Amino acid sequence: RISNECPMNSEKFTLRARLAKSGEMIYFSQLDINRILERALRRSGLPLYYTQGFSPRVKLSFGIALKLGIAGVEDVTFYFTRPVAYQICIDALQPQLPEGLTLLSIDPGRVDQAQRALV
Repeated sequence: RISNECPMNSEKFTLRARLAKSGEMIYFSQLDINRILERALRRSGLPLYYTQGFSPRVKLSFGIALKLGIAGVEDVTFYFTRPVAYQICIDALQPQLPEGLTLLSIDPGRVDQAQRALV
């Protein structure tokens, strides 16, 4: 059972990450990558922000998806219930990711209107 500790109007803190997809991971679809990241984030112990509703899920936002069979870099925004330091996020998340999915960088999660249209 997922503990959804964030109240309805709680503040969200965001970090934008760049993930490299290579090796066997190129054969995983965007939905598979989403599930893998959700699982890795839950295992990391970070203060995750969950969606509201009957079946809460880890809140993630992806940029444009890579095509199946293509290696490359994907942008993803993580949402947290409290601020998380970049290095703590990297140290907690990278060991949870499977081989072929590498966390390249983490930046502040400011998303302006132009970027919001892509995410």
